[in-house]
Amino acid sequence: MTMQPTEAAITDRSAGRAPGRPRQTDVEPRCYAAVLELFGQHGWAGLSLDAVATHAGIGKSTIYLRWKTKRALLLDAIRYFETRRENPVDDGQPLREYLIEYCLTLGRLLLGPHGPTMLHIAAGAITHPEDFHEIRRESITRGTLPIAARILRAVIDGELPEGTDSGQLLDMIEGSLVFHLVIAPLGATREELGADLERYVTTLVDKALRTAID
Repeated sequence: MTMQPTEAAITDRSAGRAPGRPRQTDVEPRCYAAVLELFGQHGWAGLSLDAVATHAGIGKSTIYLRWKTKRALLLDAIRYFETRRENPVDDGQPLREYLIEYCLTLGRLLLGPHGPTMLHIAAGAITHPEDFHEIRRESITRGTLPIAARILRAVIDGELPEGTDSGQLLDMIEGSLVFHLVIAPLGATREELGADLERYVTTLVDKALRTAID
């Protein structure tokens, strides 16, 4: 007796996949997580589409159908990451409170799994400027826009003296935070740095603002 195909089987076949085999809907998020992790561990030179496919547990053909180069995949992953990155909302609180909240958010990010990725992006912008031109704009530049705008508004509103160099103030705050947490933690563990983060950030912001005002 000839068995007639079920409606579900016909639907699966018309969609171009084997009956009963679910469509992978998480390919992009898995690839993004894999490329950010691998890039954080090995940098630009150690990154490849084949390595991402293996790390994500996804077929190489699936990767190559979506992205032709590792640069394209990394850029998409950074965009995906940035859309989920939480920045403090500028809802009218004083500049000091905004800067503290911003630094706490950045500090937790640097101490988290994507901290090494952010540093490799900064390093890649120096060592591979052509490959990282757009990546730098997406991650580094766009990531600092909210705080740069808030500092500029503080100058306009009189919270900071007229003529305050907003770029220098931003360099002072972010540079010190990155150096303290990632470059020279003096043997402290991530847990210890995290536990001390609020005290350090508060002291850092207060010193930076005193320098800007004096």
